[in-house]
Amino acid sequence: MKKILIYSVMMILFAGFTGCNDWLDINQDPNNLTSSTKELVLTGAEKQFAERQQIGSSGGYNALYGAWIGYYGHSGGWSGWNNVKSYNMTSSDYNADFNDPYRAELKSLQYVKAAAMEEGNFAYMAIADILSSVTYQRLVDTYGDIPYSEAVGGFDGNVTPVYDDAQEVYNDLVMKLDSAIIYLNLAAENSQTVDETSDIIGGGDLEYWKQIANTFKLRILMRQSLARDSYVSSNMSFDEVGFITSSVTANPGYIDNTSGKMNPIYTAYGKNTSGDLTSANQQYGLNVFLSALYKSSNDPRLELCWEPGVESENYDHALQLGQNGAPEDHWGHSSVRMGPGIYGGTTNGDVMVISIMETDFLIAEALARGYNLSSAGVTGTAQEYWEAGVVASIEYYGERKGVETDDLITTYLENLVGDAAWNDGDPIRSIIYQKYIAMVGINHYEAYADFRRTGYPEPGDPNEIETSMISYYNNIIRAQVPVRMLYPQRELDINSENVNAAIDKTGVTYNSEFIMDAKIFWDVN
Repeated sequence: MKKILIYSVMMILFAGFTGCNDWLDINQDPNNLTSSTKELVLTGAEKQFAERQQIGSSGGYNALYGAWIGYYGHSGGWSGWNNVKSYNMTSSDYNADFNDPYRAELKSLQYVKAAAMEEGNFAYMAIADILSSVTYQRLVDTYGDIPYSEAVGGFDGNVTPVYDDAQEVYNDLVMKLDSAIIYLNLAAENSQTVDETSDIIGGGDLEYWKQIANTFKLRILMRQSLARDSYVSSNMSFDEVGFITSSVTANPGYIDNTSGKMNPIYTAYGKNTSGDLTSANQQYGLNVFLSALYKSSNDPRLELCWEPGVESENYDHALQLGQNGAPEDHWGHSSVRMGPGIYGGTTNGDVMVISIMETDFLIAEALARGYNLSSAGVTGTAQEYWEAGVVASIEYYGERKGVETDDLITTYLENLVGDAAWNDGDPIRSIIYQKYIAMVGINHYEAYADFRRTGYPEPGDPNEIETSMISYYNNIIRAQVPVRMLYPQRELDINSENVNAAIDKTGVTYNSEFIMDAKIFWDVN
């Protein structure tokens, strides 16, 4: 396989760009296209990619997965959210996670790669492949079979791309990340560089990009660890540069206290330019499930991430995912509110691409499952990486809130009990529980994916509405967190033959319960 991959990489120099069909927005005018440089396009693509990692395709996706996974409840006094709380989604709901990546960064990254191929610049080719691989992974994780081989390419206006098998897409993404490492090595051998001002994620550091590629490869492999152990084990090889050693962030030049130019997390969940808390900050409060988990182990992240009720001045009143109409449920009364530990202490701070906390927990899980990470230079134990993830998480939230955390960390680890404590007999449980706590405000989607593949954290008895993750809203589809999203209505209208073929493959009727039963291939929990 490696010989074939290396041969394929070298052939790119001679083959030129021969992209597949382009999946275009039907409103795009092919007679009014513009051109740019790969450097400028890369900057825009990296901005779109980075922001999507932390906040999703819009603030609504951060809230959607935050609600389903037990981070957020809906404050009293606010209407709406009915489809989220009832799990009764339609194909017209939340389409942006499907549509936007294809229309935005995937198209831009294909442009970057095509331009780089024409110039023979391996470095830009590698970055484009790394970022597109991560983007396609999330599309698979959300929808299963997706447009891939015919999704982006030239500009011939194909609006009916075939849907590729989800597992086969995953296989190709792993190979693409491996090829990116080869590209980066070839770039170094040929003294090729990336303009550091255009590369707002990696700063033009090719060794750093190899660490990023290794880390994203570890993520995609661990996603499949329960479904394809042999495959995962055989592909657990990495460049010797290893994994990231600090969080990967990006900042395209956010401007302090300037409308439309501030950090998007702060803009959505923090304060506006007048210093007033946003409507989203008032709508979404601490969920009872996460609150119970915090309190079961005296977790300092309760007060690092959240603010006490306005009138109650305490952290006692969290919110269920359901109907919250009592006076104390209101944002201005007793509901526990998002604080700067979540939305950030400054309006112009970085967005998170992938955190060191997630990376530590990925390494810990891989070691706990018996995978060999020696090729990446990993020498520690699963417990050591688990603890490093806990420490990094508390430090992260403390820094955002401006709180010294050394004593908090020592006290927490010395007295840690319960599900989030280290358990030699069930280390995977310990790792995923702590990873779940560490993803609050950082990457809700990863927590959602981990829950689907591992069953952790356990959602609790749906009848225990003071502690359960499950919604108790009227007429819920089922007392269960959904396992996927529905395909967008636009695809059903325009690309019905291909999308219906993908639906038929699942063996599940496409109705309101489709999101409860049509699991992604790696979800064997």
